Amino acid sequence: MYLILIDVAVNIVFRYPPDPKNTSPSALQLFFEYGRSVEGKLSRMTRLSAEESASIINSGWILKDKQEWEAEKLNLKDKPIVTIYGMSHAVLLGEDMAKLDNNFHIRLIGAAGGVPNWAYVAYLFDKERIHSDVVILAIMTRGVALIGTTSGATNHFDTVTPYTYPRFYLKNGSLEAVMPPFISLSGYREYFYNKHKWAVYKNWLKKNDKYYDPILFEKNIFDQSSLFRMLRRAYAYSASRKKESRVYDDLKGFNTNSEEVQVLNKIISDFAATARKDNSIPIIYLVNNVFMGDRLFKLVEPVLKKENILYLSTHEICPPNDPRYYDSTSHFIESKNKELATEMLNIIDHTN
Repeated sequence: MYLILIDVAVNIVFRYPPDPKNTSPSALQLFFEYGRSVEGKLSRMTRLSAEESASIINSGWILKDKQEWEAEKLNLKDKPIVTIYGMSHAVLLGEDMAKLDNNFHIRLIGAAGGVPNWAYVAYLFDKERIHSDVVILAIMTRGVALIGTTSGATNHFDTVTPYTYPRFYLKNGSLEAVMPPFISLSGYREYFYNKHKWAVYKNWLKKNDKYYDPILFEKNIFDQSSLFRMLRRAYAYSASRKKESRVYDDLKGFNTNSEEVQVLNKIISDFAATARKDNSIPIIYLVNNVFMGDRLFKLVEPVLKKENILYLSTHEICPPNDPRYYDSTSHFIESKNKELATEMLNIIDHTN
């Protein structure tokens, strides 16, 4: 009885703002909301119109409106174009690059928690519409284990976003992409508001997304319980750690025989080969996460050397095992991010 009373009280006192446009909930409102199901979170942020929906659902889509690309082309004149594809770390890098040097058009194609396969596919779609002189693919240590995911709705349970991307399989030495049912915001709305199509999508996730879990994904009556939401979040953390451990171990490092590592190496080599074929200069940006050492760099160093690919690895400027170089959100502190941006600009300058 007391647990029920506590549960009800928490839901009343720390109720999450119902308005999708409210992007500033309190810390406790966020805490008790983290464990809501994926569908519950999507229902909270998604409306039929852009004006009513949370702005976060607009980001990360690899298929954009043709008018967006056409409008952007009009502003891309007289300067070399540098395009960066990746997660928030890559976006922050690009923003500082643009502040430090106005001799380039710096384009940022980013997604919250963007994993390597998302970044690569974003590049493949983008290059067909806008040619870049330099293309930068960002890879993060924690992103390697998530190569088996296909959506921002599965790769990070706490911060759900609906954007989608293909699942890559390595078949006979080549990458084979299995496309999700939708890859655009309009496609997402079409499926989300159609019960049959949404069931088709969940069945696709079950077959192709390693991190899909109906316990975490599907909305049910337990979403109304703050205590159950806390239990679900604990389960999500445990389940994620177990899946990650098959690819990365804190003591042993990366499992080089894992599917994810093999796909990553192929993504890097294919990205470089495709960019060169299109007369673009490819660069790999390696983000080494705090307390994970330079294992990402060591993992991909052989393919970088073999294919003679330019790169910037953050471990050279921000030693990963020194937390002073990272802020509370796991991004690099401002001074160090500017150093990284300066070094990336130097790499680009030396290619000319």
